[in-house]
Amino acid sequence: MDALQVEIVTPERAVYSGKVAEVLLPAWEGQLGVLPDHDTLLSLLKCGVCEVRDGSGVKRWVIGRGFADMGGDHVTVLTDRAVAVESLDKDAARTELAAAMAEIEGGTLSNEAAKQAAVRAEWAQAVLDA
Repeated sequence: MDALQVEIVTPERAVYSGKVAEVLLPAWEGQLGVLPDHDTLLSLLKCGVCEVRDGSGVKRWVIGRGFADMGGDHVTVLTDRAVAVESLDKDAARTELAAAMAEIEGGTLSNEAAKQAAVRAEWAQAVLDA
């Protein structure tokens, strides 16, 4: 086996589908690399950069939280959002990160609002790190 069939899907659309040599994913315990013949695995994903290496080069997206199902000849990424790195707005991300951190540090949020602010901060930081 010399390639992986990769599918990256959000609730709105299929972001990518193709044969690749390698996939790098932002798993909760660190960056996860997947090559052909990978053992079967289901992994939680956090916000971060997803990278695929195919015959034409490297494609990169910042993805949100989600799951990756992988094994042998496939990787399926189910995520709440994905934006191509070249389409990112880092100025907007700086503004969003500052706003989310101010909300979190204010200490007056309910548990659910604090979780939502933390996810917004996580996304903005992933965009800035890309």
